[in-house]
Amino acid sequence: MSEAIDVVRRMVQAFATGKTDDASDYIHSEYLNPATLERSDKRGPESFTDSVDWVRNAFSELHLEEIEYREGGGYVTAYLVMSGRHTGDLVGLPPTGRRFAAEQLHLCEVVDGRIRHHREWRDDLGCLRQLGLPALPD
Repeated sequence: MSEAIDVVRRMVQAFATGKTDDASDYIHSEYLNPATLERSDKRGPESFTDSVDWVRNAFSELHLEEIEYREGGGYVTAYLVMSGRHTGDLVGLPPTGRRFAAEQLHLCEVVDGRIRHHREWRDDLGCLRQLGLPALPD
């Protein structure tokens, strides 16, 4: 496995375990995930750590199944399935206690051995449907 894929796997493991004390080893000082801009304008390892905390506060029993990694052109793509139990606030939606599993695709730009740019495409609608949230209008 390549060094760039190893770096992205460390990011995935941080979400799975909540361990981020070494995030500066694999997260670039200019790290940006545009999906987090609605919650914070931070950059770098601090932004990444906040994202891990946010996910782990919303979901317990968190597991990330690593389906496939691919590398090319300075980017690593990670295909994952995230599962867990909704036990905390999820963007204002109260905990349901329900379990879920949802596919995710992550695109990470690796520069100087660290993730500088991170985009993600998640099956949020499928996740919300499994959680029973929110009720669809009549």
